[in-house]
Amino acid sequence: MGDRAWFLRCSADEVADRAVLVGDRGRVTKAAALLDNPQVLNEDRGLSAVTGSYQGRLVTVAAFGMGAPIAGVVLHELAMLGVRRFLRLGTVLGIGGTSLGSFVLAEGGVRNESTSGTYLPAGFPAIASHGLNTALRSVLEGGSRPWTAGLIASYDGFYTEMFAAEPSRAAETKARMEELGRYGVKAVDMETAAVLVVARAVGAEAASLCLASVDGLTQEKLVDGRTEAEVELMATGMKALASVGD
Repeated sequence: MGDRAWFLRCSADEVADRAVLVGDRGRVTKAAALLDNPQVLNEDRGLSAVTGSYQGRLVTVAAFGMGAPIAGVVLHELAMLGVRRFLRLGTVLGIGGTSLGSFVLAEGGVRNESTSGTYLPAGFPAIASHGLNTALRSVLEGGSRPWTAGLIASYDGFYTEMFAAEPSRAAETKARMEELGRYGVKAVDMETAAVLVVARAVGAEAASLCLASVDGLTQEKLVDGRTEAEVELMATGMKALASVGD
């Protein structure tokens, strides 16, 4: 790969030892507003990335768009540049009693996406970093927003497995969400399981904290207060990430 990352086009001296991974590049802008002296690293291919200081600790924030394959690419490249801790901050479909607008902390992931299988075999669990989750729980417990912890199931097919675009899929999709909820799954997304597994495979730590922006059973969307909730998500995650030792 040389001295610079293939897709992110940045070098080791431009990234921190810890990074926030987001899907929407707009969240990089939200995160940058919380950072001191943010420096833009990349805008190519929509893979926006910045490095700045949060509470005295350097943090890199990088966007991957949507889906596990590119989340894996961004994580892998950052790991090759020296990043050792990763935190996914994004949105999920809440199920299993998760209320719309609450935060979901992943204790682990259900590997129903395909990317993680290219790194480690199916029998390898997708488990979040204990140290990162301990820091996240501490910040969450000191906050005012409702939150829950449990499993997040990750899929590749948004309209075929997670969110019924056609009425003919509605019953099957709802049944899938209800079954997952019965087994302790609190949310569904496209990336968490892959992020947890890929990080382990490349020798790094990872965790995932997300906002339940859609009800996975009714398909109701969070509208009022969503922007404020996303900013709060960024601040909560970065505060926890910055608090973890060297």
